[in-house]
Amino acid sequence: MVARESFGSNDTDMKAQLMRIRQSNAQAVICWGTNPGPAIIAKNMKELGIRLPLLMSHGIANRKFIELAGPAAEGVIFPAGKLLVADTLPTNDPQKRVLQAYASDFKKAYGKEADTFGGHAYDALMLVCRALDKVGSDKTKLRAELEKTKGFVGISGVFSFSTKDHNGLDEDAFAMVVIKNGDWARLK
Repeated sequence: MVARESFGSNDTDMKAQLMRIRQSNAQAVICWGTNPGPAIIAKNMKELGIRLPLLMSHGIANRKFIELAGPAAEGVIFPAGKLLVADTLPTNDPQKRVLQAYASDFKKAYGKEADTFGGHAYDALMLVCRALDKVGSDKTKLRAELEKTKGFVGISGVFSFSTKDHNGLDEDAFAMVVIKNGDWARLK
């Protein structure tokens, strides 16, 4: 790391920070945040003619980023849940069918695209309901049941919990995504 800059949640221009990054001879820019800041970074980089790779967090994994950043979103790379690129997953990916069904059902119910953030809530609810059905509402039994979960295919990934792992996901839950032609594509 050759430079470290920050911006406030209400900032509307990050050109000064980007100029300092340019002067540092950085080979890439990493921006970790949620909108609108990352969209402003992308737009400011384009305005300044900075042609470095731009990597961001899963916090931009929604259509709002593409709308806010416009053409400056092109080429941005970020990790995200596989929902964004479900149709491009190989047929043997255990999540593909589940993701496609969730996206289709969500679109029918709400008239808009599903996003990864709603998928997190969906997974949590499905996991808890499944455990409640098995052991009831006793919190000790409920926790133990959740910790026994292995191979639960959800929207966020394939969950396998333990007494020491309450996240339940590994790196296979994520895809590297690039914005191409105003849409998401899996980075291969």
